[in-house]
Amino acid sequence: MIIVDEIKVKCKKCNKLYNINPEDFDGPETTSDERSMGYETQYIWEYEFICDKCKNELKITVEGFEYPTGILNYQEFNVEGCFIVNQPVLEISNENDESYQDN
Repeated sequence: MIIVDEIKVKCKKCNKLYNINPEDFDGPETTSDERSMGYETQYIWEYEFICDKCKNELKITVEGFEYPTGILNYQEFNVEGCFIVNQPVLEISNENDESYQDN
C-alpha cells in the first residue's frame, strides 16, 4: 500500500499551509493478522514536524487496512496541531507481487 498524492495540512495556530510529499513519511509500519478471508494487513505512516512560522508541533498519522489481500478495506487519518486540507489518497501497490505482474 502506498500514499499516492501530497497531503495538505494547515497549522492550527498560524494557518500556514504545508504540502507533505508521500516520500516525507517514514514507513510504513505494518502488522498482519489472519482472518477468515486471508490476512488483514494494517499500514501506518507517521510524519512529525515543527511549523517554521509559529513553532507549533504538527503530526500526521495515516492508516490503511488491506483485507482481503489486494483490497483497500478501510483508511483513517489523524492529525495533531493541524487541520487536513485534502484527504490522503491510499492505493494498493502490487509491484512486489509477481502474480500481479505481466509476463
